[in-house]
Amino acid sequence: MGQRETTGAHADGTAVVGATTEFEQDVMDLLVETLRRAVRCELSVVGTDTLLGELVLGDTDAGEAIAPGMRKAGSLSGLITGHAGRGWVSDDEVRGAHGADGADEEARQQPQQQDQQQDHREADEKTVDATWREACWRFGLGSRRSAPGSDQALPGMTGALRACLLLAIGKARAEGTISVRCRHVARALVDLPDSRAREALLLERLDLAAAATALDALDASAAAETEGPESRGVTLLRRCGTLGKSGNRLTRAFASWTSGSTVNGSPVVFAVTNEAVRQAVRCGRAAVEPVDLLLGILALDRALSVAGRSLPASLADANAAPALLRRHGVRQVSLVSSASETQPAALPDSDGDGDGVWLSAAADRIMAVARLSAAEHGSPTVGTVHLLSALLDEPVTDVAGDAGDTAAGVGGAVVRLLAADQVDLAALRAELSSRLGA
Repeated sequence: MGQRETTGAHADGTAVVGATTEFEQDVMDLLVETLRRAVRCELSVVGTDTLLGELVLGDTDAGEAIAPGMRKAGSLSGLITGHAGRGWVSDDEVRGAHGADGADEEARQQPQQQDQQQDHREADEKTVDATWREACWRFGLGSRRSAPGSDQALPGMTGALRACLLLAIGKARAEGTISVRCRHVARALVDLPDSRAREALLLERLDLAAAATALDALDASAAAETEGPESRGVTLLRRCGTLGKSGNRLTRAFASWTSGSTVNGSPVVFAVTNEAVRQAVRCGRAAVEPVDLLLGILALDRALSVAGRSLPASLADANAAPALLRRHGVRQVSLVSSASETQPAALPDSDGDGDGVWLSAAADRIMAVARLSAAEHGSPTVGTVHLLSALLDEPVTDVAGDAGDTAAGVGGAVVRLLAADQVDLAALRAELSSRLGA
């Protein structure tokens, strides 16, 4: 029997205090396929119609709720493909108050949450931008060996598509979850007025009331689910056997070997670096910097929580950094906001065998310091506590910061980021030092 740890902080997807609200893997896959459809149809912009066409053809209950049966789904998708971005009454843009917020409809449904939605507006806008960057990056990964000319600029979003994604975030938050799923996006597509998606639904004579009822049923059934969506990092840990037996012994051994378990003692740090790459892309950096490793630690913790998983007891102490950070007041949502670039870098090329996003020299050194720290303290595995310790001891390497901060020995980017968030670094270091031998 395989182990399945679902107790404690990771028993459900809302247990991690201060975690970011994000689109889960099912939505990311949908956005990548939507981009692929837009590029294939040579569209200059991606709208709600393109998203709807891909949703109903995909293998999701949300798409089935809107257009039940292959005949209706095929007819709706064919109508959208035939228009190819032309011949619509709607221009798929939004104007007025609804366009500025993207979640006003949800606010009208939940008046008591209007003030809270106002507070979340800026964060939600950043989330949509980060999600679109990640989708474009993942699209590039899937097409890096395609025909010449695939490196042309990808189309952007229409205003209505942005409003749809914002509305989906608002619907997830109103539900009390940090996971935005395809059913939230489907609900937003149905509810958003004056969009091409709504126009296509009306042209196909689809029953919007029936779609809403079917989506209500999906919402109700979601509350009873015991397993949440898996991020790529969680899937990696499961395939390595870290979260219980998965596959056969040979596949687990191979996955564990390729994820650096022979070097680090477990695949957890490798999963953190995978999350760090994603964070770098989402925050607008062309390479993984030390701050992305910090974000990766918290991102993997969030992903485990969403999936309803926890690391086994044998790895818990060496990977207790997320709990330590939370205990000292660190919140993922505020760190992500502070760490995002105001002027995002261009998406890196995905040529060759890599994903185009590599660890910077500073981040690579942090990894080396973490491995050395684990060895010095006699820890059998390199864990997030060793990684966090290395991040807190990061030397000052940039000269662009405030000269007074450097002179005062404030430290590297991670230390400055935590200090700006009013974290007691001395107390954090003191508690962390007792965990390094775990």
